[in-house]
Amino acid sequence: MDAAQLARALASLEAGDIRSRKAAELLVELEPELAVDLLSELIRRADRRTDPEAAALEGLLRAVRELLPEERIDLLFRAAEADLEVQALFARTEASRSFDHDREEWIDREMRARTLGERRALARTHDRDLLARLAQDPDPTVVKHILQNPRCTEREVLLAASRRPQRAEVLEEIFRSRRWSANRRVRRALALNPYTPPSLASAALALLTAPDLREVAGNLTIAPEVRVQARRLLGNRLGES
Repeated sequence: MDAAQLARALASLEAGDIRSRKAAELLVELEPELAVDLLSELIRRADRRTDPEAAALEGLLRAVRELLPEERIDLLFRAAEADLEVQALFARTEASRSFDHDREEWIDREMRARTLGERRALARTHDRDLLARLAQDPDPTVVKHILQNPRCTEREVLLAASRRPQRAEVLEEIFRSRRWSANRRVRRALALNPYTPPSLASAALALLTAPDLREVAGNLTIAPEVRVQARRLLGNRLGES
């Protein structure tokens, strides 16, 4: 199987769980070195956002973040030793900043005074202003319910993805969202958040445009390895590697 065949096979499946489960199966079945080669080729070709390569890479990235067992991730990490763009997807380094309640600059005290159960129930509301307030919640389940709410818009998702400080678990929920993970502005917000784990930021980077990659590469608040990854991908976009 080559990258074009893999792209066509995955792109033919429904986006979301079906595609990501099939991608996970392939990443487990293939020899680690071949899996790395295919990922590498798709990363280099997936900036053509309407092509099958972009759809296939999206499914593979979701599989890496959600479905692969740890032992397989370790195997792929070692197999990608010579391909740093792919290896970055499997890294387990910490974000440049970690969540700390004491560093929250603004807290909706009225909302935080409610029980967790109340806030989770309210996340299903039709009230847009209330959704925007709840998007600042540090509980990943509250944010998950917001992401699934049909009244949720890009505004609320960007509030959650851009919040500083933010829990890594909340940022993971945003990346897992079938509805929002393909949104370019959401991916950009994830990549630029210093509380995003580097492997998640690298996955978000993979489908960004050259201007977005330049912005990430020059942002000094995020982890150095994320900036380096952005420069590598930018070089691919410009045909420099």
